[in-house]
Amino acid sequence: MENGRPEAVSGDASVSGHIGGIRPGTLADGDRRVRRTRMALHRALIELMQQQPYTRITVRDIIDRADVGRSTFYAHYRDKDDLLLVSCIEHVRGELAAQAARGPGELSPLAPVEMLFRLAGTYPEVYRPLVGPRTNSTVLRSIRQMYAELLTEHLGERLGPDPVTAAGTITFLSWGLYGLLESVMDPRQDLDATQAYRLFATLWAGAGHAFEGGAVGGGDG
Repeated sequence: MENGRPEAVSGDASVSGHIGGIRPGTLADGDRRVRRTRMALHRALIELMQQQPYTRITVRDIIDRADVGRSTFYAHYRDKDDLLLVSCIEHVRGELAAQAARGPGELSPLAPVEMLFRLAGTYPEVYRPLVGPRTNSTVLRSIRQMYAELLTEHLGERLGPDPVTAAGTITFLSWGLYGLLESVMDPRQDLDATQAYRLFATLWAGAGHAFEGGAVGGGDG
């Protein structure tokens, strides 16, 4: 299927696993053409990752599938690693912004963690190339960096005043998050997204923070 498209993900989900693709307002300039281009490039990369190893994918493969020019690609991203990291962060931030707009009050400090487990549990065929047991080391580092940035943004002052301790805590939490998500994606392990999130929240509470556990997606089960 080198030149063909994979079967579409069922329902209203885009291939990114996020409903409706990139959320309006995710990009600061608000330009619709920019959003469409970035969404097309992200979708193309994820589709290709579902078909072949990340190391075999080239920028030419991505732009051919997205139907955009090479200069357009480089106007947005340095390389395919930059595309992977930035576009995934944009999607999660957009989902969190939409979630915040739907409900009163501030989001839980672990809102991005709950979001990631929910999306991975709902769209395993999309997230397996990102956090599955066979994930390429470059992809692993990019995804772990994304987790670190999201955790830093949402945990904020809870990390404490010492930057060295805060950095160490984020490193520990982001690798732990990656490991749990990898276990959810691994069919050999009997761990679902809700169980993994509760485990992460329990460990967070064990470090002296408020328990943020519960069902992934806001349910009771």
